Amino acid sequence: MTGATHGIGLEVARAAARAGARLVIPARDAERGQAVSEDLRRLGADVLVGRMDLADLDSVRAFAAGLDEPIDVLVNNAGTVTPRRRETTDGFEMILGTNFLGPFALTNLISGHLRGRVVIVGSGAHHSGRVDAADPHFRHRRWSIAAAYAQSKLCDMLWARALHERLAAQPTTVGVQLAHPGWAVTNLQNATGVPVLDRAVSGACRMIGQSAAEGCLPVLEAAVTGLPPLTYLGPDGFRQRRGKPEPQQASALARDDTAAEAIWDLGVRATGTDLGMADQQIHGRPSR
Repeated sequence: MTGATHGIGLEVARAAARAGARLVIPARDAERGQAVSEDLRRLGADVLVGRMDLADLDSVRAFAAGLDEPIDVLVNNAGTVTPRRRETTDGFEMILGTNFLGPFALTNLISGHLRGRVVIVGSGAHHSGRVDAADPHFRHRRWSIAAAYAQSKLCDMLWARALHERLAAQPTTVGVQLAHPGWAVTNLQNATGVPVLDRAVSGACRMIGQSAAEGCLPVLEAAVTGLPPLTYLGPDGFRQRRGKPEPQQASALARDDTAAEAIWDLGVRATGTDLGMADQQIHGRPSR
């Protein structure tokens, strides 16, 4: 599970720990990863912590190369927002690189270990998302937190669709599910870089949203419940911000097969990875 050291991912990990699961947790911050692993072990989990930064493809490749065990459920939960436009080590726009391209590469590189299902954590923000194939990294168009985040989450929704089609065409039982936590109070709200404003945003979120423990429920259900392929789970309350998990409908664009293939191609070009590659890398350099 990615993103298990904070927020939604940590709550999912805690629930899995209470059930006695073995957890493989890649963490960017080794100290934080170790602290979380100790917490999860106290709850009954067997935990393996590895070093990985989704904003650095070399780090993703190194983690994948060191993984040597079956994965029943892969939860692609990690996500980020930034107060201003930044780039990853590989020159990608940071939000797109962390929320989509890094998880895309990781899933492809460890696909040979997958046994059960892949859960991709989306967001209601995908409804307003737009992907500019000519400029996905906002090098020439105007960047904003909202536009970059919505684009990354639309990419996640479309990636899930393309991944499902590829897995369904292979002799495998691995499925793909989608979930979103609604408006959950996590560290993602602290994105402005201005402490007073971050506190105000977090306070507003507590009034209209729900806790991370409540927000994790759609993700947890997507990970363990028998569901039709590509079910999209989210809270059933007002504007899908809070409540109990229920199946929901993604936007029309997020259900477009042609758009899904275009996003898959974008991921392959950018990361140099594709599903099930034995050598873990396409020949040639990834495209920035």
